Amino acid sequence: MAAALLGGAALGPVFDQLLKAVIDFGVNIATFRSKFLSLKQTLTDIKPVFHDIERLNEALDGRDEEIDMFKKQLMKGEELVRKCSKIKRCDPLKKWSYSRKLTKLDNSLVKFCQIHGLIQVVRDSKQILVKVNENGKKLEEIHSMMRDVSLTRSGSSIGFTNSSASSGWMNGSSFGFSGLSGVPQVSDSMVGFEVPLHELKQKLKVLQEKDQVLVLSAPPGCGKTTLAARLCQEDDIKAIYRDNIFFVTVTKTPNIKRIVGEIFEKKGFRVPEFANEHDAVCKLNNLLGGITSQPILLVLDDVWSESEFVIDHLKLQISDFKILVTSRYVFPKFDTYKLKLLSEEDAKDLFCISAFKDGSPDVRLNLVHKVVRSCGGFPLALRVVGRSLCGQSEVIWSNRVMMQSKRQILFPTENDLLRSLQASIDALNEKVLHSRETTTLRDCYLDLGSFPEDQRIHPAALLDMWVERYNLDEDGITAMAIFLELSSQNLVNLALARQDARAVLGLHNLHYVQQHDMLRELVIHQCDEKPVEERMRIYINIKGNDFPRWWFEQRLQPLQAEVLSIVTDEDFSCNWHGVQFPKVEVLVLNFETRTYKLPPFIEQMSQLKTLVVTNNGFFPAKLNNFQLCSLLNLKRINLERISVTSIMSANLQLPNLRKISLNMCEIREAFENSAAKMSYMWPKLVEMNIEYCSDLTKVPAEICDLVDLKRLSICYCHELVSLPEELGKLTNLEVLRLHSCTNLAELPKSIVKLIKLKFLDVYDCVEMDDLPLEMDQLCSLQTLCMGSSLGIDKLPDSLQKLVKLEDIVCDEETAYLWESVKEHLKNLRITVMEEHINLNLLHRS
Repeated sequence: MAAALLGGAALGPVFDQLLKAVIDFGVNIATFRSKFLSLKQTLTDIKPVFHDIERLNEALDGRDEEIDMFKKQLMKGEELVRKCSKIKRCDPLKKWSYSRKLTKLDNSLVKFCQIHGLIQVVRDSKQILVKVNENGKKLEEIHSMMRDVSLTRSGSSIGFTNSSASSGWMNGSSFGFSGLSGVPQVSDSMVGFEVPLHELKQKLKVLQEKDQVLVLSAPPGCGKTTLAARLCQEDDIKAIYRDNIFFVTVTKTPNIKRIVGEIFEKKGFRVPEFANEHDAVCKLNNLLGGITSQPILLVLDDVWSESEFVIDHLKLQISDFKILVTSRYVFPKFDTYKLKLLSEEDAKDLFCISAFKDGSPDVRLNLVHKVVRSCGGFPLALRVVGRSLCGQSEVIWSNRVMMQSKRQILFPTENDLLRSLQASIDALNEKVLHSRETTTLRDCYLDLGSFPEDQRIHPAALLDMWVERYNLDEDGITAMAIFLELSSQNLVNLALARQDARAVLGLHNLHYVQQHDMLRELVIHQCDEKPVEERMRIYINIKGNDFPRWWFEQRLQPLQAEVLSIVTDEDFSCNWHGVQFPKVEVLVLNFETRTYKLPPFIEQMSQLKTLVVTNNGFFPAKLNNFQLCSLLNLKRINLERISVTSIMSANLQLPNLRKISLNMCEIREAFENSAAKMSYMWPKLVEMNIEYCSDLTKVPAEICDLVDLKRLSICYCHELVSLPEELGKLTNLEVLRLHSCTNLAELPKSIVKLIKLKFLDVYDCVEMDDLPLEMDQLCSLQTLCMGSSLGIDKLPDSLQKLVKLEDIVCDEETAYLWESVKEHLKNLRITVMEEHINLNLLHRS
């Protein structure tokens, strides 16, 4: 029967048999009822795409290895369900074993399909093939496109027992995350938005196809982005558009090629080269028109008045295609919904939720009314001001009322909103960091202006700044406390990987930090209040080759800034002009070109301690003029989307470098050719972070010559298959993170020589079959993260001897394995992580 099914039968019957078995047996098996309910829900969720896949396979008249492999998985699942029906409730060991297998089956379905993600891309690619066949075009070109489809595999290989999951058309180096719309997460409870949500939804539904565009307009801080995101998450909207909702932030300096590239990534396709904006739009029209017949909703968030051309260019010639625009401005030629400020009653309710723990005022009501009125009905101001006053005395409340009534901010727009927000930011001066008595929380907050508008800021970049400027601890404990405090004040948004492990994982649990564009504008304004020669922070945004006027006026006079941030776009081609920044300690560079020449004045920055270089394009960029050997104080380098080969060839000898971070970089060639030089170039390196480097397949043994290394993090490198046996030479290593290296099958046996290791993370290393038998030699180990590993069914007995082990972070099934160990380690805490997929957090900025 199984052979017959696999030998050419439709995928549908195999799927239906598993679903029928779950329904028939699951109802009657109390022992596994919760597992069966979860499995039934998963199967129900993914069922709609299966018949389309089979139909397209038949149309192509060909076999698909991935589909055949999935058939095997389904048939094994049916056999497992039938076996579960025979398990006796009095046999706890078998109950646990089969419960674990059901969880693995469920996870394999979810993470293989990404709930309409991976299979959606398979289906979409095949639809292209069918349409091409109908038109008689060359199949080779489309097969090339299918080979370029690249999906992140953060756990997506769960359920596979061989390497076929990572072969064929799944190969690629794109950093995109499939099946994601990019819609920001918003709270289920939003005060005062019920009526606007209903009205906006109705206007979108009745929008005529010829009109295509609906504008959601309101002043900044009114909640436009929140309302648009909530609309996208409504069940009836998701039922219409399914996974064809794309949420893209446009920003003040729009780039159509970048917007189109983001949509390609969000559909799981490699971003192609675009000759120009017209070519980008044509390719997008062909992509979306060719892969789906479902309605499409494109949300363009934060479109400025001078960027109306972006809307016009993106009006694709596709049926059932609509655009929702959020903007501070009104575009007369488009249908518009104007979002009003909150009513006085709603404003008070929202403020009280932020200002008082139980939502009920515990200060004089007249003070509450005065503060609420000063916020002008802006939700952003009400949340920020309310949170900054939470738990404060009436004296502080009175002072705040007086500050906000007297303050006049010379700012071009939205004075009322900015007046309220600035008072809350100024209040951060009252919170002093323990590491430096003269450093306040406000200092840290102003540093966020170093990063471009609407950018998702990697926490490691901020940590690198703060460690050197404010003497924070290198392990990130104080930095995480700062992030949480700023978040509690509603001044930043944090994307936490897992809410249930923040206390144990600390900064490792934080994916990115994001700041509201109005708050960033206020930060920039505060930093720019002084003359440029007196500023401690200088933030420069160069559009094209348009430098600020003062740049040329100050060429002969050294500036006093300690933090310098320069943002350039894809049109920047000008040679850098000589300006002197002798006191700069932190330099942040953001660019969009494929090749970038570092400013020559860097060589004169004798005080430079932290360098952050971010390529905001889609392809790894080459860096020229990477001559930093004269910078003897440089301690931290943070690179994103950079071809590391271009800098390793520069013989980058930095005797005092302590940390290097490589995020979404192209590194394999550099590691293969230049790894032997690392210990010579960076003799004092204590930390190396490597994340989302998709071309890394093995770690060179020469890295283990960095004998001072204390922290090594290699995470989300899905093609990594092995670590060097020489790992045991890193005898000073205290932290080893291998999170979500989904092809890593084992740890080297020499890992047990790391007697100073305190933190080990192998969570989501799904191919890992076991832990080394002599784990008890890791005598300093305090925290171990492990879960979603399919092969680990038994823990080494030696773990019982790890007397310093305090925290285990794992999934529900792995927690069962630790119960016997806990009998020997009385102080052991087991934190069980809820299994969920929130890849929206991981999408590139």
